[in-house]
Amino acid sequence: MNERKQLVVIALDGVPFSLLKKMVAEGNMPHVGKLLKESALFKIDSVHPPISSVAWASFWTGAKPAEHGITGFIERDPGTLEWFVPNAKHLKKKTLLQLLSEVGKRVFSLNVPVTYPPTKVNGIVVSGFLGSDLAKGTYPPAIGSFLKAKGYRIDADVEAGKKDPDKFYHQLIEIMEKRFEMLRYFYENGPWDFFMGHIMETDRLHHFFWRYYEERVEPYSAYFFNFYQKLDSLLGQFFKQLPDDAPLLLLSDHGFTRLKYEVNLNRWLMENGYLYFKQAPPQNLKDLHEFTTAYSLYPGRIYLNLKGREKTGKVQAGIEYETICNELSAKLMQLKDPNGKPVVQKVVRGYEGYGLPKTLDHQIFVDPLQFKNIPDLLILPEEGYDFKGVLWAKKTFEQTMFNGTHTYNNAFLLTRKITPKNGVKDITDVFGLIKNFFEI
Repeated sequence: MNERKQLVVIALDGVPFSLLKKMVAEGNMPHVGKLLKESALFKIDSVHPPISSVAWASFWTGAKPAEHGITGFIERDPGTLEWFVPNAKHLKKKTLLQLLSEVGKRVFSLNVPVTYPPTKVNGIVVSGFLGSDLAKGTYPPAIGSFLKAKGYRIDADVEAGKKDPDKFYHQLIEIMEKRFEMLRYFYENGPWDFFMGHIMETDRLHHFFWRYYEERVEPYSAYFFNFYQKLDSLLGQFFKQLPDDAPLLLLSDHGFTRLKYEVNLNRWLMENGYLYFKQAPPQNLKDLHEFTTAYSLYPGRIYLNLKGREKTGKVQAGIEYETICNELSAKLMQLKDPNGKPVVQKVVRGYEGYGLPKTLDHQIFVDPLQFKNIPDLLILPEEGYDFKGVLWAKKTFEQTMFNGTHTYNNAFLLTRKITPKNGVKDITDVFGLIKNFFEI
């Protein structure tokens, strides 16, 4: 390797700070344990809402969701009520890959979310889970053919996880092994200034196996520990390729916990007289009836049917808008699960939850019409509850094959030979840490 200033970043999606420490302490991750002795470990927060596409967009741009433009896994055009899945095209800020390329740095990114479709960079980009087609999800495009020939896969078949957990687990292992094989290959075929790989399989494992891990349900509890032992082994193989004093970051984008209930928020809105459809079941948001007062998108985002913004708008900005927001917030704070446990920690205005500057005087009216894609209300759930956005559900509370869910807190950042000057509070701060490292 030459002596260029190089930074390696490995992202472990959805790995909690507490779980990483536990796995190391119990001897399941000796290579990470060795790394910890020569590194600093920080507990960091995610962003609201703590889902991968939103959090990694904040990592790439150093901005809160209101600034970078991605506010959820699904978005809608309020003027047409068309659904769409936001991707890199919808980012309003330049990414680290673009900024580093502009100053001549060689960059490599494998599987990191919010890189599809890939932009032209000074290096290589292999898109993450939204880039289902390798030919369209790589820059330069020829890399896609190479990866396909090697048997590389972008993501596991989540539907398989619902039907056959054993098959799904082994699929996760196979995909992760191939992911690391490609990381080792491309690292050796540098040189690179910025080199990043992202492991999505940790997140997938947690969604389907977290309860089994907590309750020690076999064989799935053993699968969970075996997975982390395998992950550590693969990390160890990769670390051997790095110079002993190479600057390195390991991080996650959010924490994880056991899922108690999925909460079908649109069902609750229907039962409480806020949401109506033209037909049952509705096909999409275009079936919203003009009588609708509010509807929801995942996760926990509530949009009022606002006149002048929504296609079917009926709620007037001003006193009526404020009254409904306050009414919904109060009712949701009283919502309890079938066991009588509260499910909402807090309900905030969208412009607060998504990082816009708070109004100095809360009596000053904030015009919701200026925020086309930011929800009017954002639910911050109690730990263990996942507020879904399905339009049609038979009941408000459900338990499904998913048994793990994301948390806002309890993500982690490990740093070696790269010191945060001003501390690290959440994932957006990692952007500044990397920019300072490269002095850009």
